[in-house]
Amino acid sequence: MTKSEFMTELQRALNGRLGSEQAAPHVAYYQEYIEIEVRHGRPEEEVIGELGSPRLIAKNIADLAEQKKHGNSYGEKALEYGTQLLKFGVKAGRRCAELGLNAVDKAKVWFKEL
Repeated sequence: MTKSEFMTELQRALNGRLGSEQAAPHVAYYQEYIEIEVRHGRPEEEVIGELGSPRLIAKNIADLAEQKKHGNSYGEKALEYGTQLLKFGVKAGRRCAELGLNAVDKAKVWFKEL
């Protein structure tokens, strides 16, 4: 798949799921990412191959945007429940809160990389 084909497929998939205004920053990110990697000497085909399916990327972005919109991600819920359990001194609450914090931290890093 060429860069042009990848970008066209990604844009169409994101526009269909998010709308063009919300899709634009994500499309720009992948456009820039590919260009930077190619400038660093990597073959375009290799970079695009590592990214995987543009449709799957669009689905993941749209799913995460939906979760963020509703604030119902696993990490946020685990953190919320763990914090509530800790208030009552429930031992399991500590582990639940730790898992929630870990998941939220990982998600923040992932979103920054987008």
